[in-house]
Amino acid sequence: MTRLSLGLVWLAVLGWLTQGTAVAADAAVSAASPSVAFYYGNSLPTEILNQYDWVVLEAAHADERDLREIRRYGAEVFAYVSVGEAEAWRQDTGHLPDSLRLGKNKAWNSEVMDLTHPAWREYLLEERVRPLWEAGHRGLFLDTLDSFHLFLEKEADIEAQWQALTGFIRTLREEFPDIQLILNRGFPILDEVHDDIRAVAAESLYQRWDAEREKYTDVPEADRDYLLNELQSVRNDYGLPAISIDYLPPSERDKARTTARRIAENGIIPWVSTPALDQAGIGLIEPLPRRVLVMYNAAELENGDLANSSGHLYLAAPLEYLGYGAEYVDVGGPLPSDTLAGRYAGIVSWFNEEIADAGRYREWLLRQMDNGVPVALFGDPGISLTGELAQAMSIEPTPPLKTGPASIVRHDDMVGFEGMPASNIVEPTGVNITRDDVEAHVVMRDAAGTEYTPVLSGDWGGLASYGWLIEQGMPGQERWLLDPFRFLRTALQLPDMPVADATTENGSRYLITHIDGDGMVSQADLPGTPYNGQVILDRILERYRVPTTVSIIQGETGPEGLYPEQSQTVEAIARKIFQLSWVEIATHTFSHPFEWHSLEQGVVSGEGQTSAGFNYNLPIPGYHYSLEKEIAGSTQYINEQLAPVDKKTRVVLWTGDAQPSAEALAIAEREGLLNLNGGNTSATNDNPSLTAVSPMLRPQGEYLQVYAPQINENVYTNDMTAPLWGYRRVIETYQITNQPRRLKPINIYYHFYSAGSPALLSALHEVYGYALEQEILPVYVSTYSRAAQNWYHLGIARRLLDESWQITGAEANRTLRLPASLGWPDLQRSQGVAGVRDLEQGRYVALTGEPRVRLVLQSQPTDKPHLVRANGRIVKWQQDGKRIEVRLQSEVVPLEVELGGVDGCRVDADKARQQRRGDHLILAYKTPDSGLIEMHCG
Repeated sequence: MTRLSLGLVWLAVLGWLTQGTAVAADAAVSAASPSVAFYYGNSLPTEILNQYDWVVLEAAHADERDLREIRRYGAEVFAYVSVGEAEAWRQDTGHLPDSLRLGKNKAWNSEVMDLTHPAWREYLLEERVRPLWEAGHRGLFLDTLDSFHLFLEKEADIEAQWQALTGFIRTLREEFPDIQLILNRGFPILDEVHDDIRAVAAESLYQRWDAEREKYTDVPEADRDYLLNELQSVRNDYGLPAISIDYLPPSERDKARTTARRIAENGIIPWVSTPALDQAGIGLIEPLPRRVLVMYNAAELENGDLANSSGHLYLAAPLEYLGYGAEYVDVGGPLPSDTLAGRYAGIVSWFNEEIADAGRYREWLLRQMDNGVPVALFGDPGISLTGELAQAMSIEPTPPLKTGPASIVRHDDMVGFEGMPASNIVEPTGVNITRDDVEAHVVMRDAAGTEYTPVLSGDWGGLASYGWLIEQGMPGQERWLLDPFRFLRTALQLPDMPVADATTENGSRYLITHIDGDGMVSQADLPGTPYNGQVILDRILERYRVPTTVSIIQGETGPEGLYPEQSQTVEAIARKIFQLSWVEIATHTFSHPFEWHSLEQGVVSGEGQTSAGFNYNLPIPGYHYSLEKEIAGSTQYINEQLAPVDKKTRVVLWTGDAQPSAEALAIAEREGLLNLNGGNTSATNDNPSLTAVSPMLRPQGEYLQVYAPQINENVYTNDMTAPLWGYRRVIETYQITNQPRRLKPINIYYHFYSAGSPALLSALHEVYGYALEQEILPVYVSTYSRAAQNWYHLGIARRLLDESWQITGAEANRTLRLPASLGWPDLQRSQGVAGVRDLEQGRYVALTGEPRVRLVLQSQPTDKPHLVRANGRIVKWQQDGKRIEVRLQSEVVPLEVELGGVDGCRVDADKARQQRRGDHLILAYKTPDSGLIEMHCG
């Protein structure tokens, strides 16, 4: 990393004695100053770094995808270059002559180099900078500029080094005219190079790291005064941004925040992190982590897939509701080595048995707890809770518990979420708390009178043992005993903050409608036995003109598939469906894989058998499985043979067990396809449990699978056996996932074989009828899939000085849910905020889709003009004084808009039928586009 401590040594001699008393603080840093982050860790938290204006990183740790994500919303990237030292880990300087080396910097295991030597400058130019330039880097952070002071004492030698550095900087500007440079110190040459650089940084204005003694210390007052004077000179005399990089332990987050504020109040841009700069630190903004590490053990799971882990099945959905995406780590693989505090909101685990290599995991977990990362342990922690770990958790193991009846001594409302245990809970082992500030949520007593605490929480996190998590009921039914929402909030110490929400937009619940291609070729049990595809076209699609994503299976419809003799007729039906203006085209693959994990490249189609009795895929004659053909090939077939010339395939709807690999998701992304399907959200009044609500997302490598919000009619009809009208019960699922918490959008999701009988069709009509009566915003699958994936990457940061909120990347996911404790949006001072709607489920804030949003809050509801509700999306929301220009568009359906706070405003909306309700105005349109709406207020 940086080497400021070297500069302090020689500057103490040259400068401190000439300084007077403490420097008076200048004005706080300007609101126009860039927020700056430094991150040299191995794994880049792109979803955090892209919230900053400038990002300094180690280019060797960033691949093309990382850089694209960091730059997505306008962040400038500066690649680290050590100018004065050769870093041992790069291992690319062995060919250089020894005469270049001034000596070894033992504190950093590097060699200090002679800047006056042409060979060293040539190396820097051709082997360090030029490759970075050719890789697309246009910014550099030049470090170790003054390391020569470790070995040079003569003034002439030192001056020669500075002149060589000045010449090198000018050479960079000549060779790469557009290059942007940030210097680490270099104060003596600013007169010569200030026009060639973008900013100046220095380390340790208030807090520093002593590399030789390996300890954190406060910066002495004299040192601080000297550096503050230099940094303020950078700002005031040269008009350049000045940056201070201070160091604190990762566990001292509150102190880091205070330190950053102190730096900023002196007019200096702050960055507070660890000495290795491998932490998501605090600068002019503090991105609040929206990821939780969910540990799982692939060795104990079917196919080793995280989708089968308890953490995914039971915890991901509550975490998503709370605003946090699950990032999964196999405990049997490499464990994250960078500093996790500030990057993750916490760590969650739920194992079924003791893990292998428990010592390695225990040591890693203890290190995270020491660094201040909250940990929530569900079920079997996978390791014994003894020794240092038990001490850190303020618990101790009880003696072995006696089998037999156990009784509840006391409990609070952390348990009893969906019921209390129906029978006595007997644990084989137990723990008790050893410190008063650890809270016992349940205390039990075994048959021998020994008390133990199966559910507890403290400042380190929380523990919830198996007996108080999930209770099994009838076959296929479970219920939560623990309140997972409250326990996660308590154990992970989650703050009140705006929550990204992918269920709602502009105050309306999403409606997504999609059809899997299965059964299109089958014939319905209706007069004339028409093809199911024709029935769906005539009786459903023509009647319900809402955005609908429709897929086909190439192996069913195409001439090389299972039914070549019917292909011509069925393809004609597909073409008619795809010509409908309200239909979005999707592929349901070539051979409909039923079990994605079991299929290997080149295997004969139709072999193997799943647990449900299906082949691994359709038995298509002559076909050997190809992942490319399943996705890219079927897409090409649709585009060339079935789609209208002005329409292309937009979506892949996953098939079978819907567990595609990262490779499958990569192919879909490459082909420009959004994706959907998977999950098993099927809660009904018979089983109204959160355990029957799946998460929204399944991460696979760098990609995201988006689950269907509700499951299809197969589940409600018991695999199309009985009752055939069962799909109407999905209405219960819509209601349960809407109250008391809105957990999901509404998803009308079925197959072509729902046209197969009058009962099936009747259920479909009932479902459509219910959905269309709700306050909905109908969207295509592609729109929802994009919003769901955007939700995972969206950034929420607290601005350091004014404590407003910065929202980054909310382009597709345009809704925030505000905790009541945070109040209401101040629409006058906010930017990129269009409205708010208070519902029983929460306070939903409508965003305009801008990449950077500033959200300012106030204690009272707004009385300014705002969007309350719409069934379309914002295209334009622009305010200029007392005039607001607005445009919205729906997908297909006639647009309806409700505006609030418009009493006393003149609203020009020529295309709309207007209806006043107090200070609200309803605008109803016959078309999906509002055209320009103008509000003149005041």
